Amino acid sequence: MHNSIDLKTCLRVFNETVTKGKRCDDYYEYHGFRAWFDFDGYTCFLQYNRVTMTLMFHGKYEIDYPAKEDLAAFEQKLMQFAVQIS
Repeated sequence: MHNSIDLKTCLRVFNETVTKGKRCDDYYEYHGFRAWFDFDGYTCFLQYNRVTMTLMFHGKYEIDYPAKEDLAAFEQKLMQFAVQIS
């Protein structure tokens, strides 16, 4: 899959969401993003609308999305938010 997602940007958005977001059950929510992590912290999850990104150890990631439009919206929101927190 080819996309323009930068892993460092995703990690910055994840960190910002966890740091400044509102705690809700097992996740944090901030500016439309949801962020959570597994029990040992090696696998992190970032969600926006219907797209869920799994950030794994050693810089690997997976993205689950139902339609290309959803992925495009995720990428756009990710970049907009990254600019805000820079």
